[in-house]
Amino acid sequence: MKKIILHFIFIIIVAGVLAGHLLQKQSFDYIFKPLIMIWVAGYFLSNAKQVDKKVVKLALLAFFFSWLGDDFLMFGNKDFIWFLLGLMSFLVAQLVYINLFLRTINLSGKKPFLKKQPYWLILYIAYGLVIYIILFEHLDSILKIGVLIYMMVLLSMSVMALNRFGNGHSVSFSLVFAGSVLFVLSDTMIAVDTFLTPFSYSRIFIMVTYIGAQYLIMRGLLKQYE
Repeated sequence: MKKIILHFIFIIIVAGVLAGHLLQKQSFDYIFKPLIMIWVAGYFLSNAKQVDKKVVKLALLAFFFSWLGDDFLMFGNKDFIWFLLGLMSFLVAQLVYINLFLRTINLSGKKPFLKKQPYWLILYIAYGLVIYIILFEHLDSILKIGVLIYMMVLLSMSVMALNRFGNGHSVSFSLVFAGSVLFVLSDTMIAVDTFLTPFSYSRIFIMVTYIGAQYLIMRGLLKQYE
């Protein structure tokens, strides 16, 4: 019953965020968007009694910097500095996620998946190169460096999520990996919409994939200890 009530609250938060974008009401963002990661962190913490303590600390740290990123990006259309602060916050969040996923691999005591099958890295390298080449001419000198660094860290996060394959609960892997892929997709859409060409309902697609990413990663981490 408790989980049902919590998910009902989550649905209201998500609906509020999406309604704000559909109705173009900025005030909805200010109310509901900061609540996304607060809910994710709260749900995780309330169900993390069996979770490794360091995993809990790393997860909460990643959620916190994601929350900061959400808050900064709300003001990204007013001054570019807010967009950069949001980018930096999510950069830190991705670095924490990398360490978090590595921690779960080490706890399993098994060999990382990509040590056995490293050729999967080719797909990530190819994806990163294609997106970066497409964006390159639309970025100033600072952003050329910033976007490259962020993209490398973002893809490394998803690589580390893939690296968990065969190192624990299969459902845990599937949820976390799916979440990492949605994260990559969401941030790719942000880059395309911001630097290349705006597209219809971009904010809706970005937020749906982003919220899905954070939710799936959080639930996947919990599932490994159930």
